[in-house]
Amino acid sequence: MNQLELLSPAGDLQIFKAVVDAGADAVYFGGDLFGARAYAKNFTIEEAAEAIRYAHLHGRKAYLTVNTLLKNLEIESKLYDYLRAYVENGIDAFIVQDFGVFNFIREYFPNTHVHVSTQCSLCTGHGAKFFEDLGATRIVTAREISFEEIAAIHKECPELEIESFIHGALCVCYSGQCLMSSILGGRSGNRGRCAQPCRLPYEAYDDNGKHLNKKGSYILSPKDFCTINYMPQMIEAGVMSFKIEGRMKQLSYATGVVSVYRHYIDQYLYRGAKNYSVTEEDIQKLLDYGNRSGFTDLYMTRHNGPEMITFEAPSHTKSESESAVTSSAKIKLDCKVSAILGKEFEVQFSDESGHIATSKGNVIEAASKKPTTREDIEKAVSGLGNTPFELNKLSIDYDDNIFLPVSVIKNARRAAIDELLAQLESGDRDVVIKDFSELNFKGNISSLPGLFVTVSNEEQLKAAISFDEVKRLAVPYSLFDKADKTFDGELFIYLPTVLRKEYLSKLKISPKTAGVIAASYDELGWLISNNYPTEKIILDHRLYTFNNRSIQGFNRFSFGMDCIPYELSIKELKHRDNSRSQMIIYSRIPMMVTANCTVKNTLGCRKQNDRITIVDRKNENLIVQCNCDYCYNTIYNSKRFIAFELKQDLLSLGIREFRLDFTVEDYRETSDILKAYQESIVGDRPFRFSEDYTKGHLKRGVE
Repeated sequence: MNQLELLSPAGDLQIFKAVVDAGADAVYFGGDLFGARAYAKNFTIEEAAEAIRYAHLHGRKAYLTVNTLLKNLEIESKLYDYLRAYVENGIDAFIVQDFGVFNFIREYFPNTHVHVSTQCSLCTGHGAKFFEDLGATRIVTAREISFEEIAAIHKECPELEIESFIHGALCVCYSGQCLMSSILGGRSGNRGRCAQPCRLPYEAYDDNGKHLNKKGSYILSPKDFCTINYMPQMIEAGVMSFKIEGRMKQLSYATGVVSVYRHYIDQYLYRGAKNYSVTEEDIQKLLDYGNRSGFTDLYMTRHNGPEMITFEAPSHTKSESESAVTSSAKIKLDCKVSAILGKEFEVQFSDESGHIATSKGNVIEAASKKPTTREDIEKAVSGLGNTPFELNKLSIDYDDNIFLPVSVIKNARRAAIDELLAQLESGDRDVVIKDFSELNFKGNISSLPGLFVTVSNEEQLKAAISFDEVKRLAVPYSLFDKADKTFDGELFIYLPTVLRKEYLSKLKISPKTAGVIAASYDELGWLISNNYPTEKIILDHRLYTFNNRSIQGFNRFSFGMDCIPYELSIKELKHRDNSRSQMIIYSRIPMMVTANCTVKNTLGCRKQNDRITIVDRKNENLIVQCNCDYCYNTIYNSKRFIAFELKQDLLSLGIREFRLDFTVEDYRETSDILKAYQESIVGDRPFRFSEDYTKGHLKRGVE
């Protein structure tokens, strides 16, 4: 088993040092660019350098979050210099979401570790293996999976480090799959600017208008996560890094939570699982440090349930009397001194990790007057007061009647300590940095794209089949047999948004398919492991090809096509290689994908693919659709996303296919949109639509 690691967040340098002193084995933090907490204080490079030195001095590690999606101009003009500064200062790993950033680091900083962020929603060993084969040293699992699912990942990838969240705030959406803040308010979670709309009240109604809020209005707001009771199971499942959430939390929270989990990890290590026991007093401590309507550990044992949701206003309560757990940690050193007549004076310091530093002084002569005593040597060599060290054991090999100036002893002590400091602060890995080469893109060639349609139910299928323009069609697995009997064109299977281990057996790809749309890294890994032809795989918009580096990385697998993400503007798409891309120009934008079932928590679980409506403070009606085949909810935007009126702009982007995604529409609505496409995109009739709709980020973009 790898050595267990307690991983703490730090929002500033003071907290960083304090959590190291409180017992964290590693600390993660954000710099001033590309982190998922853009509104946090974050670290300057000077503060980061000091933090990294402090961590290494104490035998700990420091990780930088680079876990947002990057646009082309950012990745080509800013990323290299930004990352290089951290690599030169000894950063131990980068935490990454963007596939382009992942490949960028592997190319230019090949021996700097890359940890795959929870933003990649990894739920199975297939996704883990996909990244391990590309050089990832660690994955951060999706927060929704149980310790049995974690154990399955570890079994499939025994050499890959597994990091899992153990404490702190939960997103209700699978991390990386949330567009709600982005679409409703222009603040993208994928860009580190989430406005947390999940923490707001919503009223829920069924198809008949019946009000469903029996327990309260905060139906998308999860309680905070606390897994202190499940640490042995997580350790035995293969988790080696235990991650606390909270880079925006205060000093008292960070140090307090670290100290409690440090105690219980040590308890497991020294006493074993059979003697593992958490006191009510320590649970209360964790509650006092901060909680949202109590704690939940639901995902550890069950897929979902109302016990996880606050239902009331989710204020982050904490004890008034809480105080930071702080104590300045000194590093214990052993010291050996050699003071032998006729030989050079020698001082050697060593720590428990095996670092050794030695310094020599003058050749020792016989005393002509007052000899140097053993006590003189001990006093001079023990003066470590202004250093981060304290003396543990001291052994002195000493001849009587020698003379040694005190200044020589002190100088040798200082030189040895300085050498040891340099060893510890530099870390143990040689840095490899390769010269940067900008990825040049020549531009897109205008073209008239083909048409690709996805449908979700039989009514939509009937409408699509009756429309002659539809030659390429994707359906969910449950609709494939029916579609295969009635559709004459190229038929694809649209794989589920999230793939969990228990549903793998459901995925049997018929040889009749023209291909599949893969929506997750787990599905990519599964398809590759089953030798599915990569040229028949379309990468869904959820596999964010935000920049040309990500497209280039995926192209090495010879995947057939990709689908443009929702958050790029037309201006930004001019810098993106769209030659092998689909672009969705009609849909209800899927704003959240949740394991916790809002339908179950309000209407009840009937396993009938039920649908409810939730209404926000602005009286917008958001549709919540169950997918009971794979047990997740999708929350769709109240307005339809339609880009037909931007036809001329879109034609200039060199896109291969326009895509129409049908999700909750009936037969008439589907037919109307297909007719509007024919008239305004294929034909030249100006687009008109009776309802209010949105053009998403095509004009405004996201920060």
